[in-house]
Amino acid sequence: MEIDGVTVRRFEQTPVAIVADVRDHFAEARVQGGHATLELAEVGFAPHRCIQVVPPAGRAVRVEFPSLSLGKELVGYVGIADVFTRRDVRSPGRLEVELAGRRTVIDAGIDDGWVRFALPTVPGPAKVAFIASARDPGRLVCFAAEARL
Repeated sequence: MEIDGVTVRRFEQTPVAIVADVRDHFAEARVQGGHATLELAEVGFAPHRCIQVVPPAGRAVRVEFPSLSLGKELVGYVGIADVFTRRDVRSPGRLEVELAGRRTVIDAGIDDGWVRFALPTVPGPAKVAFIASARDPGRLVCFAAEARL
């Protein structure tokens, strides 16, 4: 439809069915090699509810969910929090997702914002681990993920 030179369209989308959200299961997570918290953080100049990890320089922090219910896909995001640390520390952060014996690497640069990733999964409970690392100290790596049908 066009009204006064403006085209108006309607798009209908079916909402995704979420099986599990790692943020809702954070209390069940095992954290090794450092510290992780559930935060409302600024990533890419927008607020995001995420699991925030501050890995020691050159070392990784592992956040493991021993029995996360999965659907057909694991969809997530990763980014670097805090505009001031992004300004002062210019190196990227890294998130590795370990699932079904495979590791997927997602790099998040200081100008990338909220970087999306998606992995195919087999429905049912599974061990899923997120491994955050950074070259420099003080890097705030934030991530979130949902298991979807």
